[in-house]
Amino acid sequence: MTETPLPQAKVKEIKQWSPIWIVPIAAVLIGIWMLINFYQQQGAMLLLIAEDAEGIVAGKTQIKNRSVDVGQVVSVELSDDLRQVLINVRMKPNVTPLLNAGSQFWVVKPQVGRGGITGLNTLLSGAYIELQPGDSPDVVLTHPLLSTPPVAPADAPGIRVRLQTTNTSGLAVGDPVLYRGYEVGTVESSEFNIADRSTGYQLYIRQPYDGLVTENVRFWLSSGLSFDLSAEGLSVDIGSATTLLSGGVSFDVMDGWPAGANVKNGSEFQLFPNRQSIQDGMYHQFVEYLVFFDESVRGLKAGAPVEFRGVRVGTVTSVPFFFAMGKPFEVSLNQGIPVLLRIEAGRLYENLTIQQLGQELELAVSRGLHAVLKTGNLLTGALYVDLDINSEWLADTKQQQLYAEQVVLSRQAGYPNLPSARSGLSNIEQKVLMALDKINNLQLEPFLNQGQQTLAATEQLLVRSETLINSLQQLITQPELQQLPADLQHSLAEVRRALAGISPGSVAYERAATNLQTLDNVLRELQPVLKLLNQQSNALIINASDSADPQPKKAQE
Repeated sequence: MTETPLPQAKVKEIKQWSPIWIVPIAAVLIGIWMLINFYQQQGAMLLLIAEDAEGIVAGKTQIKNRSVDVGQVVSVELSDDLRQVLINVRMKPNVTPLLNAGSQFWVVKPQVGRGGITGLNTLLSGAYIELQPGDSPDVVLTHPLLSTPPVAPADAPGIRVRLQTTNTSGLAVGDPVLYRGYEVGTVESSEFNIADRSTGYQLYIRQPYDGLVTENVRFWLSSGLSFDLSAEGLSVDIGSATTLLSGGVSFDVMDGWPAGANVKNGSEFQLFPNRQSIQDGMYHQFVEYLVFFDESVRGLKAGAPVEFRGVRVGTVTSVPFFFAMGKPFEVSLNQGIPVLLRIEAGRLYENLTIQQLGQELELAVSRGLHAVLKTGNLLTGALYVDLDINSEWLADTKQQQLYAEQVVLSRQAGYPNLPSARSGLSNIEQKVLMALDKINNLQLEPFLNQGQQTLAATEQLLVRSETLINSLQQLITQPELQQLPADLQHSLAEVRRALAGISPGSVAYERAATNLQTLDNVLRELQPVLKLLNQQSNALIINASDSADPQPKKAQE
């Protein structure tokens, strides 16, 4: 049986594409286009570096600028060294210019601070990352995530200055900056420098108040409410309502100072603890003196004023001052408590040099200048140093000898010396003690014994006086003595009757007057005879001649 050959197919070559291939090719092209479009509209990938990822959730936490979503957190992971958190954020393509070198990022969440409660809207929506763009043209895709929000944008109009102080209390980020009680800025940041143990603050002062910051302004802490009890009395400083709760920084130009030129951005100033310390720091030219006080210095503190007849001329620096002194207790017993004070040239007059000040003080000491402790405040017992001139002090040899010893100690310590004297109250106290000592030394026993004897003799005298009075009373009560007034009255009546006989107008009175007149005439007639007998005693026997009295003759030459 023979096999029948199979028919062979005829293959015909097709020379054109089949329409069916259009569908898959179109699908591939659409997919590529969608992939390219997806990557084009995703925007830049931003990397944020933070200390922790509190409140940040991948795929949920949004990036916002002015409450508009501009990106979303893609992933949150630890760095290779496991010390930081790396937050990858996919930004929208049209916000890439916001990611420049000056941009700042921070987490917005509910916070309670000095400025009040912020971030309450995140209680329902959750925390988000706020973007604050800078003004740099360079695009930067890696930024640190700030732990606290910035006070003002980096490109905000105004000026930023830095303050340095050794006082680390009373000021925090967000506190107000005041000019004469009006808020003009905010404290932006603070930083503690371990090397020099000081604190630095950055202040932002907004426009148009940035023109108030000039070369001669001074900054000080505003504590809101402060009390100061010193030798000058009670001082109360009440700030604004804002500073009463949180404190702040104040600045101004001191009275009598020119404002000066405007400062540049980033200028540095010193932060003073209060306004009074600025006044004290103005007098940087001074001469220091060592004074030994031979009395209690309780109540005298560093910073107390030094006055000359009511005008402040200096400040107490140290109480007591035992530096560079051997045997300080022995010095206190023999010479007094050493106190260092300074006489400030600027308090006297502006152009006084240190050399002139020293010469004038030496001249004043030679005239009797000395320091005295006086009470400045009776309520607190605070003392101050008063300078006065008293020439009587120079005549006290004991004080001069003590002053010579004090000068030697002062020179050994490296300071000139000012003499001192006791205050008025101390002198009164010393005199009272001396008077009490004299009273205590009096021999009072002999005086007391003599006083007792005198009292005994007085008692005997009183007894005798009482006996005499009783005797007189018995004498007065006798009948004969009672009749004596009647007899006296009768005698007086007889005398009146006798005198009535010779009263003017009676016969006896007329006769007596006639006899007296006759006697007067006789005496007048006898006056020439008596005169003649006085001149010539024998005139009754021999006739008296009327010859003139003999005259003395002149002696012959």
